[in-house]
Amino acid sequence: MITLTSNKYRLIYGVDPDSKAHGVAIFFDGQLKELMMLTLVELIEVARVDRELGYKHTLFSIEDTTANKFVYRRNTQSSKALQSNIAMRIGMCQQSQVELMRVLDSFDIPYVLHKPTVKNWADEKALFMKVTGWKGSSNVDTRSAAYMGFLAAK
Repeated sequence: MITLTSNKYRLIYGVDPDSKAHGVAIFFDGQLKELMMLTLVELIEVARVDRELGYKHTLFSIEDTTANKFVYRRNTQSSKALQSNIAMRIGMCQQSQVELMRVLDSFDIPYVLHKPTVKNWADEKALFMKVTGWKGSSNVDTRSAAYMGFLAAK
C-alpha cells in the first residue's frame, strides 16, 4: 500500500470490492473513462493488458471494506438470522478485497485504501454525474468505485 503525496499516476482503477464482481471505474489523466463490473480474474487481466500496452503509472484506489465492523448500527436487524447474513456478506466482501490486494502485491502494482464513507456517490447518481460528467449507465457499485478513483485522481 502507498500513501498519496502527489498524483503521478496516469491510470487509476477505482474499486468497490464485492464477492461476485468488483465495481470498477477507470480514470485516465484524471478523467473518468469507463465503469464496469469485473471479477478478480477479469480485473487483473485488464490491468495486465494495460501494463503490456505501456501504462506503467497505474494505481488501484480501493474502498477499504476491512475497515468496516461486521454489523454496524444501520445494518442492525430484528432477527439474528438476518444480522448473521449481513455479517457474512460483509466478510465475503472483505475477503475479496484481501485477495485483490494479494494479487496486486504479487505484481508490484501500487494501491491505496480509502475508508468507506456515507458521502460517496453510491446512492447519489445526480451528484456523481455532475462531478464526473458521466452520461452512461452506472449502478451503486460502479458509482462507489468511481468515488474511490476520484479520491486518488484529484
